[in-house]
Formats: sequence, C-alpha cells, structure tokens
Amino acid sequence: MMGRTFQLFGHGIAYSASPVIMAAAFDALSLPHRYVISDVTEREFPATLEALRGSNGGANVTVPYKQTAAELVDELSEEAERLGAVNTIEVRGERLIGHNTDYPAILDELDAFGTSFRRAAILGAGGAAAAVMLALQTRGIESVTLARRDGTWEAAPAEIPDCDLLINATPIGTQSAELPVARELLRADLAVFDLVYRPTPTALVAAARELGAPARAGAGMLAGQGRRALEIWIGQAVPADPMLTALLSTLGASHV
Repeated sequence: MMGRTFQLFGHGIAYSASPVIMAAAFDALSLPHRYVISDVTEREFPATLEALRGSNGGANVTVPYKQTAAELVDELSEEAERLGAVNTIEVRGERLIGHNTDYPAILDELDAFGTSFRRAAILGAGGAAAAVMLALQTRGIESVTLARRDGTWEAAPAEIPDCDLLINATPIGTQSAELPVARELLRADLAVFDLVYRPTPTALVAAARELGAPARAGAGMLAGQGRRALEIWIGQAVPADPMLTALLSTLGASHV
C-alpha cells in the first residue's frame, strides 16, 4: 500500500496533539500513512488548500481557518454547510469536499456527562462555537453565546448564573493557567466542558472540579473528531481507544 500524507492546516498550532492521535490510529490499522502540521499564514492558506487538489491526501483545518475553508472548498457536507465551518477536507480527484467532524464529536461529549442540561453558556464565536451551538440545538438545550467580537462577553456575570452548563470554545487556557471567566462564576451545579485539551485537566476544568462540578476537557473531542476525519479519508472504521489512549499518555492525564 502506498503511504499517504494528511495535514493539519492552521496558524500558531505547534502545540497540536493531532499528529499523536493519527499516528496511533495508523499503527493500530497497520497503515503506512503520515500526518504533519502545516502552519500557514492567512495569505498562504488559499494556495496551500489548492495544492491538495489531485493529491492522495487530505487535511484537517483548525484555528483560525475553519470558516475560510468553508468558502474555498468545492462542496460542503450537510453539517459543514449548516455550520459554515470546515475542519476536515476530503480530496476527490480535483475536487475538495469540506466536512465538519467537530459537531458529532461534541454530541458524544455532551452525552458523556450522562445528564440533561437546560441552558448552556458558550464562550466564543468561531467555527468551534458554531459546532457547539448546533450540537446543543440537536440535544434540545437552550444556549447563549458570549463573545468578545460582538461585545456580549461582558454579559457573562449576568448570563452564566442562569445556566447549568458552561462551554469554553475559545483558545483561552491553552498551555496556560488562565481562566476564560471569573472563578466566582463557577459553582457546583454548573457543569463545564472545555474544548481546550492542553493541559489536561485545563485550569477551567480543575477549578470546576474543585467545586464538585462535573467537568470535561477537550481530549475526548479531539480524538473523536480525528477518528471521524480519518474514516472519511480512508473509507474504513477506525478504533477510538488507541487514539484517546495515546493522547492522554502524551498529556500525562488518566482521563478527560
């Protein structure tokens, strides 16, 4: 079998653990493929995407290009079209097909809490936040979005007390101890889902757990979206356990 190269497109993404989970999947399936990080500027991104045409590879897309990718590909899956965001690109000859595997991975993470939620506060307004919002709608959970770009971030102290789920869909807390919201807004009956996975647990997850709140970091989501992306590229089922196990080992964590 000829080896194939898959890539992760983004900017400022040297920290990404995606190569770790993909390597684990390749090993589990005895595939000769490789997965590399392609850190590109906004100016370089369109040409980098175009270079995929006709190749035997594929790509993941992360911050800050998920929404731009949706505008550049030739066709969108149903989920990607609804979200206006692409995190997985499939190459079909000269055509580029955009998918969104964040959405089903988020559904899995919501279900993993093992409880139902009434209202969620979403921090952020990018491609990941859009996937979160659609997942919440699918599960019948009301949501409010708090974002710096539209001035709603300042409403957090008023909105979060009326929520039973807080979701961080921003990069805040990546490789840092920074909290995306004031610690005083956290409470025991406010579940936390932090899409950030490095470190695991994140500062937000750790703070929530100190109060006795159920909390999950983003490792499970990363592994879940990566597994689905790989299934799109290679057209076969991919085992979940090796990917998550490798990721948690890299992060020095025992669970998400």
